[in-house]
Amino acid sequence: MAGNAETNDVTTGFDVAMYDVAIVGRGNSAALTALALAQNGFSVWTEAGMTTGITTGTSGSQPESQSDHLWQRVLALSPAARHALEMLGVWQHLAAGHAPVADIAVGGATDKDLPLRFALGAETDQPVDLLSYIVSVPDITAAVSGALHACAAQKNSTLTSAAHAAEAFCGDTGTLTLADGSQARVHLLVDASGAHSAWRQHAGIACWRHAYGQDALTAEIQLSAPHGNVARQAFLPDGPLALLPLPAQDRAALVWSLPARKARALSRVDASVFDHELNRSGRDFFGSMHRIGTCGRQPLMLQLAEKFTGPRLALIGEAAHVIHPLAGQGMNLTLRDIGALTDALVGARKLGLNCGDAAMLDEYVVHRRSDAMVSALATHALCGLFTGRAPVRWLAAAGMRGVGQLGEAWPDLKQRFRAQADLGTGNASRLFGGTGII
Repeated sequence: MAGNAETNDVTTGFDVAMYDVAIVGRGNSAALTALALAQNGFSVWTEAGMTTGITTGTSGSQPESQSDHLWQRVLALSPAARHALEMLGVWQHLAAGHAPVADIAVGGATDKDLPLRFALGAETDQPVDLLSYIVSVPDITAAVSGALHACAAQKNSTLTSAAHAAEAFCGDTGTLTLADGSQARVHLLVDASGAHSAWRQHAGIACWRHAYGQDALTAEIQLSAPHGNVARQAFLPDGPLALLPLPAQDRAALVWSLPARKARALSRVDASVFDHELNRSGRDFFGSMHRIGTCGRQPLMLQLAEKFTGPRLALIGEAAHVIHPLAGQGMNLTLRDIGALTDALVGARKLGLNCGDAAMLDEYVVHRRSDAMVSALATHALCGLFTGRAPVRWLAAAGMRGVGQLGEAWPDLKQRFRAQADLGTGNASRLFGGTGII
C-alpha cells in the first residue's frame, strides 16, 4: 500500500499524488497520528507541520525555557501512553523533564471528605508503581515537532508535509482538494482537527454536547512544602481543584474548575488576590501557595461524536471526543485512538484491503467508541455528583469513602481501576501493549 500502488476503488489520473492516508489538523494529535502511520509503512500526507500549531525546530531544544508558560499547561500521561510516545520517538526528546505521580489523594470540601488514595500500598522494599507522568504541553509539542520533521527528512520517507491546506474532500472518490486548487487521491482521511472540526460537520456527523458553564484555570504554583510526587484533587462546591506535581519538589501545576464568570474574574486579578483565593480554597495541601507567571483559562465541555467514522473518514482525538479534565485522560484517549487506528490499518493491509475499507473502519469504531464513552460518562458523573446540591455532594462523599475502604480491603479493585485508566477498555493496541511498530 505504498503511495504509488494501484488501488481497487480510487481512479487515478496523471500527475495526481496518491496516499494511503491524509491527516487534517495541525496539532499534536495530527502529528502523532502521522508518525504512527508513517512508521508502519503507510504513505501519509499531513498538515501537522504547516503552522506554529506544531512548532518547528529540532527536538531537544528547550521550549520556552525562559517563559512563564512552560508549566502553565500540562498533560497527565499514563504509563502505557509513555510507552507509546517512546515507540514513536517523542518521549526521549522531552527537554524540560517530567514528574512521576506515585499517588493520587482525593479530597473534598473538608478534611473528612473522601479519604481516598490510589497507590497500592507497597512495602518499603518494593519499587513504586507509578500512576502517571506530568509533562509540559509546550515541551511535548516541541518533541513531537522534532520527531515529525526527522521522520519526513528520512531517506525514502513515506511522510509528506503539506505545502497547502486541505479545503475539501469527497468520500465517494477519495479526492482531496487543496487550497491552491491541486488535488490528491487518498484511501482514508483522518480528522484530527479538534473539537470544532469543520470536516466532521461536512460529513454530517452530529455530536452530543454538554457545556458545563465552567472554565478551567491553569497555572504554575510555588509550594511551601514538597509535593512528594503526590497529585492532589479536591472536589469543591464550585468545581474540582487539582494540584499536579512538577519536576521541582516545590512546584505544582494547577487545574482549577470554576463557574465561568468567577474563572474569568480570577484570571484577570493581581497575583496577590489570586493567591488569596487559591489558598482559601486549596485546603492547605502544601502549605501556602503562590502563583508563578500568568494564568490560562479554558472553557469546559463534554462532547462525543455520534459516529467516529464516515465514508473514507476516521475521527481522532477531540474531533471524536472531549471530556472534563478532572481525570486527566484527554491525551491518553487520543493516543489510544491512534494505536487502535494503526492496528486496524495494519490488519486491513494484511488482508489486501485499502485504508478506507468499511470493515476496517468498523473495527476501529468497535475499539474506540466504547472506551471514549466510558471515560466521558465517568468524568461527567463525578463532576455532577460533587458540584451538585449539598445533599447530593454528601451522599457522593459517603459513597466515595466506601469505595476507599473497599479499595484498602481488596487491593485488586485498585489494580483494576488503575489498569482501566492506563489502557482503557477492551484490548490494548500494539502501540500500547509493547510490540510497537510492526
